[in-house]
Amino acid sequence: MTAQRYVRRVVGAASALVLAAALTIIPLGPGRQAVAAVDTISGFGNTASAVTLTWADGITGVDNRTIVAPREPSGSSDFFDDLSAGYRDLTVTVSQTRNLTHQGVQITWTGGATTDTSSLAGNYLQIMQCYGDAGTGPDPKHCQWGGYGPNSLPAGPADNRLQGGRFGNICQPGSRQRCDPAEPTEPDHQYPGRETEYNIPFTPVNTDLKIYNTTVDPNDPTAPTLRTFFQAQSTNEVPVAATSADGTGQLSFEVQTGREATGLGCGDPDAAAGGAPRSCWLVIVPRGQRSPNGATQQWLGVSESALSASNWAQRLQVRLSFLPTSTVCPQDTVQRQLVGTELVANMMTSWQPALCRSSGAVYSFGPTPDVTSAGQLAIAAADVAFTTQPVVFAGEGPPLVYAPVAVTGLTLAFRVDVPVDAGFQQVARLGVSPQLLAKALTQSYRGDLPGGITSSAIFAEPEWMRTVRETIADDPLWRLLNPDVGRPKNLVETMAPMTTADQSAVNRAVWTWIQSEPGTRAWLRGQPDAGDMVINPNYQQLGLADSPPSAGYPRADPMCTRKTDAPEDKCVTSVTYIPYAHNLEDAAVHVQRAFTHGGQGWDVNGIAPDGSAGWWEKPAPKPVGQRAAWAVTAAPFSARYGLPNSSLCYSDGACVAPTVASLSAAVAAAEPDDAGLLHVDPANPGLGGYPLTQIVYAAIRTNQDPAGLRDSAALLEYAAGAGQISGVEVGQLPPGYLPLPDELRDKTRAAAQTLRDLAAAGPSPSPTPSASARPTPSASPTSPGTATPTAVPSSAAPPASATPGPTPVGGSVSQPPAGLAAGSTPHDDLGVIRWVLVAALVAGAVGGLTGLLLGHPPAVLTILRRRVQLITGGRS
Repeated sequence: MTAQRYVRRVVGAASALVLAAALTIIPLGPGRQAVAAVDTISGFGNTASAVTLTWADGITGVDNRTIVAPREPSGSSDFFDDLSAGYRDLTVTVSQTRNLTHQGVQITWTGGATTDTSSLAGNYLQIMQCYGDAGTGPDPKHCQWGGYGPNSLPAGPADNRLQGGRFGNICQPGSRQRCDPAEPTEPDHQYPGRETEYNIPFTPVNTDLKIYNTTVDPNDPTAPTLRTFFQAQSTNEVPVAATSADGTGQLSFEVQTGREATGLGCGDPDAAAGGAPRSCWLVIVPRGQRSPNGATQQWLGVSESALSASNWAQRLQVRLSFLPTSTVCPQDTVQRQLVGTELVANMMTSWQPALCRSSGAVYSFGPTPDVTSAGQLAIAAADVAFTTQPVVFAGEGPPLVYAPVAVTGLTLAFRVDVPVDAGFQQVARLGVSPQLLAKALTQSYRGDLPGGITSSAIFAEPEWMRTVRETIADDPLWRLLNPDVGRPKNLVETMAPMTTADQSAVNRAVWTWIQSEPGTRAWLRGQPDAGDMVINPNYQQLGLADSPPSAGYPRADPMCTRKTDAPEDKCVTSVTYIPYAHNLEDAAVHVQRAFTHGGQGWDVNGIAPDGSAGWWEKPAPKPVGQRAAWAVTAAPFSARYGLPNSSLCYSDGACVAPTVASLSAAVAAAEPDDAGLLHVDPANPGLGGYPLTQIVYAAIRTNQDPAGLRDSAALLEYAAGAGQISGVEVGQLPPGYLPLPDELRDKTRAAAQTLRDLAAAGPSPSPTPSASARPTPSASPTSPGTATPTAVPSSAAPPASATPGPTPVGGSVSQPPAGLAAGSTPHDDLGVIRWVLVAALVAGAVGGLTGLLLGHPPAVLTILRRRVQLITGGRS
C-alpha cells in the first residue's frame, strides 16, 4: 500500500467516525427543545427549532409545549393498555419546525415498541402532514393520507390491508372482527350507502369538499378524487416507520408546501392570518397490536385506519411553520437575473430575502444548463452566471469578472432496505467504487436491461452477457465494500442509479472520477473483470474511458422488451425502464420517496407517447422493506431531503465520505486554470480529499450599467460575508455547502471592489440591452440562447479536445475565455491553509485509526482481510 493510500484510508476512517458521532441519537426529556447541532455538509442533526415530545404526556397544542389533551388513564380499555405497554416511554424528536420549505426533516425516537419487520403486523409509527388552525390540532379530514391505498404494505402473513387507507369497519353487535367502536364520530364519516364502513373524507384547504374516492365516479366524471390532490407517486405519508429492537428509530420525512401538496396549502398566504404563510401539522400515530375494539389476533395485524377516532386520539402532533411560497420582496423592486448551475439553488433560495432587504434588488435565480448560461450572458439576458468552469461563448461575448461563491460536492444519495433475519433494516452507509459506478451507468448488469429481472417479460439474454450477476448487489466488488448490504427483498426492478439527462461540467467530474482507476478504464475499453463480466458493448463504443470525459449519462442500449400482457408493438425501452430525473434536486426527491424505477405493469387505459391507447403504468414507490433507490445528486439536495450519501471508495478499500474535512482537503489541493479559477481534480483530490468537490464561481458581466454593477458587487459582498454563516435560518448558508476559506472570501471581496470601481468610472462601453428585451432564464436542458450575440470582446474558441458535436447557439463550457480575471483565485494563496488542513487531518486520523483497531468493525476487517482478492487493479 502506498503512503498516499494509507493516509487516505486513515482519514476516511476518521471521517466515518465523525459522521457516526453526528448521527447518534441522544434521548431528551419530554417537552423540551432538542440541542441544536446540524452537520454542515450532511444536514443531519437538530436545529434551534427542534421539538421533543413524549407520548405519555398527551397531545400538545400550537406552541408544541402545552398539553391540550391528556392520555387516557390506564385500564380504560384493552386497546389503550396495549398501546401504553408499548409506548409509555416513546419520546420523539423532530429536527426542525420553523422556516420550512419543501425539504426533509429528521424524526428520531426512543422507547418505541419493537416492530416485527417480517410481518409488519403492528408496533410501528404512521406519519402524515395535515393543515388546520384549531389550537387542539388538525381534523383527520384535513390530512394527506391514503395516497398509497389500503394495500400499502408488502404482501405477507399479516392481514393489514386497511391500515394505510381512510376507511375501516364499524363495529357490529356480537361481531369479533377488528373495528373501531368510536366510529362514525360524525355523519360525514360514513360513506353514503355503506352502512358497515366508516370512511374519513378528505377536505382540501379553502374548500368544503368531502372527497371519499380514489377512482373517478362514473355518475360524475368531473368530480375531484383523492388522486386529484395526492397519490402514491406524490404523497409524503409514511404508512410504516419501523422501530428497531432497542426501541429506537429514525427517518427523514418529506415536508411539502402548497406547491407540492395543493390540498394542504402549507406556506401559501393565509387570508385568516393576514397573508402570513399558512402553518401546518406533522402528525405521528403509534400503532400497537390490538384493534380499537380490543381484538387481538397478532397474525392478522393492525387493520384500522390511522384516521379512525380511537387511533387518532393517540397521536403526537407538531406545529410546523413555513417560509412563504410566494416572493418575499416588493413587487416593484429591481430584478437582477442570475442563471447557472443548479448547485447554488438552495443557497440562493436562502440568500434572496436577505439580499432583497440589504441591497434593494431582487436577485432572481433560474438554474440553466452550461450552454444556456453562456448564451444568457452573451445577449445580456442575465447579469451573473454561476459556473464550475470558465465560460466560453460560441461567438463574441462580454468581458467577465469571476468570484468564488460556494464550495459543495456531487453525491451519490441512497435509500436502501436489506433483509435481516426474517425482516429488514434501512442501510445507513454504502461504499461505491469507480468500477461499480461504471457498471451501473452502462447497463452492464442483467437487471439494468429492460425486463432483465421480471419473469413476466419476454427477455432474450444478449450473447455478450457472460455473467449471472443480475444486480450491482450481486457483484463481488459490491460485497467487498458493503459486506452487510445484500440484494433488497423481492427486487423486480433495476438497481441502476437515477441520473439527469443534461450535458454539464459537473457530469464530467463524475466520469473523471470513474476514469481515475486504470482497472476501470481497462474495463470500460472491454477488458473483463476477474469474474469475466464485460461492459455492455453498446457503451464500449462510446469511448467512456477516454478524454474528454462524457458530459452526460447516455442510455445506449437499444433493447426494447415486451411484457407478456402487452401488445407486440408496445415495449419497454431503457429510458422508460431507467427514467431520467429533471435535475439534481428532482433526483434527490425521487430517492427520498424510493421512486427511481420505471414502469412495470401494462395499463390498458394508459396513453402512449404517440397518443395511442395502452402504455406502461406509472409505478408506485417501493414499500418499506423493499426500497432500493440511489441517484447522482449534490450535497445541498441530499441534506435538504435527509438522505445519506455513499462514500466514494477505491479498489484498495479506502473510502471518503463528503464531510467538512474531506471537502476542505479537496479545496486545499485544488489547482488553478489559465483564468485563475480553482478546480478539484477528481482523479487527484489530495490526501483525504473528497473527489467530487465543486468550487462554484459567479461569472459577472462587466458591461452592465453602473446600477447593475453595484448590485452585482452587493451580491458578492454578501457571499463573502453574512452568506457564509452555516445554518438553516433565512440568509444563512444551508447544509450541503462548505463555508468559503478566508482566502477565497478575500478574492470575492476583491472582485466586488472591481465592480464598484467600474461602476464609479461611468457607463459601460457596451450598453446592456433593454431589460424588457430579456428572455426569462430557462431551467430546461434544451434551451440554448437564441438571440444573436452582441458585439462585445471575443472569447476564446472551444479547443479541439472539446466534446464532439456542433456548438450550440449561446456557447459552451470548456477552456478559459479571454476577459477580466479580477476576482479569480491564484492557487498559491491556499498554501498555508493546505498544510494546516493536512496537519489537522493527520491528527484526527490517529484517533480514527485507534478506534478501528480497538473496535474491530466487521466491515473494516473484511476489507483488510480481503484486499488481496480485489476485482481490479489499484489506483496508480
